[in-house]
Amino acid sequence: MGAGLSHVLEHVVAGGTTTKRTEKEIAAIIDRFGGKTNAYTTTNFTCYYIDCPARHVKEVIELLADSMQRVAFEPKEFERELKVVKQELADGEVSRSRVLWKLLNQTLYLVHPARHPVIGYLDVLNHTSNEAIIQFYRARYTPNNQVFVVVGDVQTDAVIQQIAEQYRGIPRAAETYIPLEEEPAQLSPRRAVREMEGDATDIAIAWPTVKLTDPDLYPLDVLADILARGESSRLVRRLQREKPLALRVDAASATPEYVRGWFGILATCPPENYEEVRRIILEEVYRLRDELVPENELARAKKKKVSDWIFERESLQATAESLARSYLATGDPLFDKLYTERIQSVTSEQLREVARKYFVPDRLNEVVIAPLGRAPKTASEGMQSEESDIRLVRLPNGLRVLVKRQARLPIVTMQVAILGGNLLDTPETAGRTALLAGMLDKGTRHYTADQIAELFDDLDARVGFLPSRNTVVASLNILKENFAKAGDLVTECLLEPRFDEGEFAKVKKLVLDAIAQRSAIPQAEAQELFADLLPADSPYHILIGGKRETVERLSLDDIKQYHRVLLNPANMVVAVFGDINPDEAVRLVEKWYGQLSPPADAPKISFDRNNAIPQVVTGHKQVQKPTAVLVMGYPGPSIRDEADYTAMMVLDTIMSGYDYPGGWLHEELRGAGLVYGVHALQLTGPAPGYFVIMAQTRPETLAEVVQRVLKNVEKAKQGEITEEEFERAKELLISYHAQQNITIAARATQAALDELYGLGYDYDKKFDERVKAVTLEDVKRVARKYFGPFVLATVSPAQSFELPTSQNR
Repeated sequence: MGAGLSHVLEHVVAGGTTTKRTEKEIAAIIDRFGGKTNAYTTTNFTCYYIDCPARHVKEVIELLADSMQRVAFEPKEFERELKVVKQELADGEVSRSRVLWKLLNQTLYLVHPARHPVIGYLDVLNHTSNEAIIQFYRARYTPNNQVFVVVGDVQTDAVIQQIAEQYRGIPRAAETYIPLEEEPAQLSPRRAVREMEGDATDIAIAWPTVKLTDPDLYPLDVLADILARGESSRLVRRLQREKPLALRVDAASATPEYVRGWFGILATCPPENYEEVRRIILEEVYRLRDELVPENELARAKKKKVSDWIFERESLQATAESLARSYLATGDPLFDKLYTERIQSVTSEQLREVARKYFVPDRLNEVVIAPLGRAPKTASEGMQSEESDIRLVRLPNGLRVLVKRQARLPIVTMQVAILGGNLLDTPETAGRTALLAGMLDKGTRHYTADQIAELFDDLDARVGFLPSRNTVVASLNILKENFAKAGDLVTECLLEPRFDEGEFAKVKKLVLDAIAQRSAIPQAEAQELFADLLPADSPYHILIGGKRETVERLSLDDIKQYHRVLLNPANMVVAVFGDINPDEAVRLVEKWYGQLSPPADAPKISFDRNNAIPQVVTGHKQVQKPTAVLVMGYPGPSIRDEADYTAMMVLDTIMSGYDYPGGWLHEELRGAGLVYGVHALQLTGPAPGYFVIMAQTRPETLAEVVQRVLKNVEKAKQGEITEEEFERAKELLISYHAQQNITIAARATQAALDELYGLGYDYDKKFDERVKAVTLEDVKRVARKYFGPFVLATVSPAQSFELPTSQNR
């Protein structure tokens, strides 16, 4: 314990060389069929997974079984991955969330090994050897210590036979159960305080509770939802709605099977609010010991658990994880379903009983992460799938409506996409979109903000008013029986907001607090600096959340005016997908939005925007954190430039693995132990944007990382791309895409945005066709065309950062 053996072993085993094939051969096989593979280690198990098209399941089973039995433990692979783990550990020491989590476990557990971080401690990790993990692998990676889960469009009998065949001849080994010492009962309060870089204070307040096998887990879980789930929950209402005291507040009831768990509240707030936030948290928690929870509030929480179980079944990976986690913890792979059913029998009296039993002041644990110098001084099985094509309906006022029936689950989603965001904002009005989105559910003609929150929670409506670079999106996901009621309210929020001065002040403060929080995150600081360096008339120069000086200037009248001109039906698309009759969906949308008319002074929105970078532009910010981040960007095409954009997607995949770590940059920089993460992406939309490369490294290796990134860019410009790399990248893109947008909400959003941007609602269906049409010469051409002068933003503890003279032209 403390050596992080399970985690180091995970890094070596995941995709590592076996006695059958090298790691390059394994990666090539997975790349060939577009698999996504990764692994992770928790407190009590390690998981390896591969997501792939169903037709390749046999190959995937063989690959995973091979890794579970025949890893070769090449010394160079061990040394490389040990470097990566050490870098990950170092990164965790400057991550507030990871430090908070480690301190909380070390405060709650004084004896049980749950107190030790999974990644281990550097002093112990330095003595970890290849031989030690080989011994651990041989002792633990035995057939009777593994659970193999397959979920997807497969034949069960064939899969079981394939798995059995892969493990044939591998004998059962000694059982690995080790009895663990019980954690002693806590008899007095405990507190841990740490000061770190950043402007906010992070708080965790927790009480020891029960293991998974204790029936008290059900009322405890319900209490967590009552306290901090949903806009009308008790702590969210008091800490964010009545007064904007906290940036976030969450409640958790952790009940693992291997040790007694804990019930906790986690919050982030400005340091000056710490005392009041702490007081309100304790006040609300202890109130549960004295008062019965009203039946309507209890019913709301129970309903959420049912919809959680239904929504989780949308995702194959979530389903697989549920089966594996449930089986490991309880021996019943369907425990999550049983858990949901048992929640329904919880009573208000049981809630009060467990609150009195566990929420005891003498057993309180508190962890605080404060800014430097600001530490506080005081304390549905078998359902038939029915799916139709997407249908486009144009209402007389110009509004476009997209409808699609998909009845596999009793869920309906509505996405209302409105063109705007940074396409309408200027550097002087940056933050308008974030402020408007924050105001849309803060009161309407008929309802107060609190009433809206309670109504949405009563319906268990998953609602968001989301600001983005090019749009404002009103998003609704809900069980089908509540769609009409929730849709009425979402529409009223969007079309008839009250714009109350008091609510505006709260929203504005939360936006300003979020802006201040950027200084705690090196990646955010680098991204902000990068945006500052871009051309002023580019929408990518503007930060969605705005800057302090711009947000402070904005008035409620500014937001009202912006709302009025934004609601132009010609610039809106409403998508309704799910278990609903398409004609009924159109009727509802016409009722809600059919009377909307274009404003007389509606602004013209142009996608033809400047993204030119005539010469290399650099900027550096000195920070006190012991880490370095770079963000580098080259002008790129818009999504409407189909040929160039698709070719750049292929190039992105070659260089960085597209939306999954890989490619030249990942192999070179992570392979050398220089970075824990490096990635590239096309930061673009209907207006032309940028090809961006981001990496985080140690301060002393920043210059080397920049040099290696530029070397790989030059390699692309020179066309040093093999036919094999090119073909593999196209296969990967197509396979990745097949595994994206699998929920109805994601599909509805994609169709709405494609239609809004002029690509057509069915544009996504021709993705494979567009990728297959790209040639190797297309990829080399776009590399030459776009990889010229660039913008480079860096942050590190150094006072400055200079490019070598040869690169600064």
